[in-house]
Amino acid sequence: MSNPVRVLIWADRHQESLIERSLETDLITLQSIGSPDDHAGRDLADRFSITQATDLRASLAEGDFDIAWITARDVIDHPMREAIRSCQRPVATSTLPIDPVLDLLSEPDHGMPARFVPRMRQSPGCVSAMQLMEDFGRIECVHVSMTAGQQQTAPWSLLYDSMDMVHALLGVPDEIFAAHGGSRSLQPDVLTGITGHFSVALRFPGQAAASIVCSDGGGIWDRRVLVLGSGGRLIIDDHNVEWTLPDGTRSEPDDAAEPTASSSAGRLAAHHLRRVLEGVEEAEAPETIGRVLALCESARVSCLTGQAEDPTQIAGSVLH
Repeated sequence: MSNPVRVLIWADRHQESLIERSLETDLITLQSIGSPDDHAGRDLADRFSITQATDLRASLAEGDFDIAWITARDVIDHPMREAIRSCQRPVATSTLPIDPVLDLLSEPDHGMPARFVPRMRQSPGCVSAMQLMEDFGRIECVHVSMTAGQQQTAPWSLLYDSMDMVHALLGVPDEIFAAHGGSRSLQPDVLTGITGHFSVALRFPGQAAASIVCSDGGGIWDRRVLVLGSGGRLIIDDHNVEWTLPDGTRSEPDDAAEPTASSSAGRLAAHHLRRVLEGVEEAEAPETIGRVLALCESARVSCLTGQAEDPTQIAGSVLH
């Protein structure tokens, strides 16, 4: 596919720079744009000199585009999920559904009919790292750090991305302890408007551990994974993996991804949108989505209770 992918974007007003970075790649072109706030949608359409989409559900059903990208926060409710499932074209999202997780887990696709982008585990750096895991050996400790600005994504979405990475490396933990920081506290059974910082500690069977820090207060996009184990140390970012052996020497894989000019959220999203449309990135199994959402909910509950939580007690039917 040589021509830019035609994208319908549904965004918040302050996400103008996110969209600009995605268009700079020339991988995508803007077909139409809209916003939950009609005035913001009009301003965005004027800014990019493109047609305004005034109704996302109608646009998904009738619009002329290759793929839709939902970047606006707190819009994927039950009616919107039904519209996404009925859409004849691919739909991607950088934000999560707003209904309680236990309600989402009752749906066949666990409330995630849209493809989540940019997923860290699908990044060039992580793809290269996963190819090393058999040679790396036993994984004993994982640390994931994901920070962004509020114009890029929400910490709840970063927590999902981080937990997806940890789950892929270590599976389901025995225990999760989490805390939330920031000027706005979490509210029971409310997933809208989440901002601030999550810090999570996870204990796994067999003397393995993981930790997560994610925040929308970091200003810029930065995703990194540290893996420690019998093979030494892996440091993974969106583009590359660096392997240091236990004796201190470095092993450079032949297929390591080349550095890119920028790892901004917009540029990465454009890359993933095109890969999704071309079928390069396979859809995530509903079982995996359900487990990752259940782990996120366990962390959220721990933030509220101040206690360590057993994920199987939160959503045992999904995790067993």
